[in-house]
Amino acid sequence: MNTFTTKSTPLLGRSGSSDNLHDLADQKSVSLSTELRVPSKRELTQLENFAVSALAPSIAVLFTNPFDTVKVRLQLQGEVVKTREPGRNGKEIVRVSEKVYKSSLDCLQKTFRHEGIRGLQKGLFPAILKESSKNIFRLGLYDPILNAMHPLSYPGQASTAPAWKRMIAGATCGAMGAISANPFELIKTRLQSHSTGGLAVGNQYAYTGTFSALRTIVTTDGAMTLYRGSMISIARSMFGSAANLTTYSLLKDHARNQWGAQDGIVLDMMSSFVSAFVSVVVMNPMDVVRIRLYNRSSQSSSQTTLQSVRHILVTEGPLAFYKGFSTHFMRIGPHFTLTFVFLGMLKRQLLEGSMSPQPETRQVPPRTSHILHPKDESPSSSPSSSSSSTPSIATGVMARREEQI
Repeated sequence: MNTFTTKSTPLLGRSGSSDNLHDLADQKSVSLSTELRVPSKRELTQLENFAVSALAPSIAVLFTNPFDTVKVRLQLQGEVVKTREPGRNGKEIVRVSEKVYKSSLDCLQKTFRHEGIRGLQKGLFPAILKESSKNIFRLGLYDPILNAMHPLSYPGQASTAPAWKRMIAGATCGAMGAISANPFELIKTRLQSHSTGGLAVGNQYAYTGTFSALRTIVTTDGAMTLYRGSMISIARSMFGSAANLTTYSLLKDHARNQWGAQDGIVLDMMSSFVSAFVSVVVMNPMDVVRIRLYNRSSQSSSQTTLQSVRHILVTEGPLAFYKGFSTHFMRIGPHFTLTFVFLGMLKRQLLEGSMSPQPETRQVPPRTSHILHPKDESPSSSPSSSSSSTPSIATGVMARREEQI
């Protein structure tokens, strides 16, 4: 009896590497179908970025301006004010602004009781102008400058820029914003400080509104008065913006990169609230000096910024630089939180509204090949049918071998 061995011969096109080829085709089809389902992403244009950067803080200041009015009045009380009696040769009078407010809450209550809601919302219009003109640069240019220093891999990526780059970008944007907003800040401060009777603190100005103040200042004191205190304002904005934007962006990007947090209102609120506290710690001493310079009358003795710092330190002590800290945070905390929440909402709305609609979700079948699928084998045939045909083919091969023997 003749014995023989048969070596299993793979079917045509079913070599050992055919499984890999099938897997590769399936992977390509899955990736292709996945790409079809992913909507295209884009970045905001610079014009859109400027628009939302100006609009978001302008909405926020509607809610936070009363706290700003209280902060200004608390920081002005206790100031040494020099005025002159009426007349060209009037005698100079030195007086100390009385401390009529015991606390932030006391100032809030007294202002509302004697002046109503209009008293708390004094300076609202220049406050809106200040916020919009300032944040066009402070918020509108922060991301472009940071991305130029530390480019992103794809639009919408959470930045991995180090803190020092974020601080440089924030300080640069803050300086530009302070220069553009200084005239509106000065007018706002003078309008907020104005009161009647025993509630008046600091120098008082009889302006009837924003344009009245602008016309009077330019006519009486000169246009350069609008930039009084600009140096301390620039320094305040540089340090404040560096602290605020660096803390906010670091917390937000770290949460997205390390914790997988989703970009949304909750993340915006938490990051902005923490950054607000850091900002107030940095800005409050400079804010006190700036408010004093803004409120000073042209009839008062002119002092430089450094002389004002020394004067406050000598006459009122170092703690005077943190006057109105709690009210400052009561204003900055909600203001920054609302600003970044509104900013995030506006940006996401613009991006989602302009995003291309998602195409139909469908699986793309792999391309058929004569190598993978011979003509006598349908590509849609099930594995069970192909496996059932294998024994019959093998039996025919063995029968032909026996006849030859």
